Amino acid sequence: MGWNAKSVKSLGVSAILVAALSLTGCVPNADPYPEIPRFAKSGGQTQAELDAKLSSLEGLNFTEAAGSKPNVKGNTGFGFRFEMDPAYRITDPVALVDFLVESAWSVRDGYMPNTTVAIRFTGDPLDQIDLVTVGEDAGWVPPGAQTKFGVDESGHTSLNVWLTNTQARDSEKGGPVNRERLGKWPGDAPDVPENLVVPR
Repeated sequence: MGWNAKSVKSLGVSAILVAALSLTGCVPNADPYPEIPRFAKSGGQTQAELDAKLSSLEGLNFTEAAGSKPNVKGNTGFGFRFEMDPAYRITDPVALVDFLVESAWSVRDGYMPNTTVAIRFTGDPLDQIDLVTVGEDAGWVPPGAQTKFGVDESGHTSLNVWLTNTQARDSEKGGPVNRERLGKWPGDAPDVPENLVVPR
């Protein structure tokens, strides 16, 4: 193959471009957060398996149950959003929160949550299921670590179970204790608690 001034010049420009992209961290298709575990080959359960379990909970309608990709800070999480059929009631809110947190940690075909498991629930206001209080009772939230907004007039309540364990104040939110409690990711897939939701 012959070389000429034009081909040499093209190679020079290409080399400079690759070097510049490497220095700025803008190499196409580079993984910016290789340290975040994701897409485990075994263990836990798949998202589809979790979806099937949630669908089996008659009386609860889940509109969200999924993990997130890393944002610009490398934060990942898992979110649940669901509503209760007025004809049903939750018999054991602590068992429900345990089931959801452990389920989020068990999903293997996605990114490991490294910030929070967020739970958003709308039920009967008369039931007064305050998820922050439930989270404290379940041991996922240190007492006083989260503001208790209570249950609003529409029956909405929410909870963040923290999983961060790399920052100075993470222990105040319960992150290190929660990570130790959950163990290695992905964790074992929990069974649906029996008689968790029953007709009123």
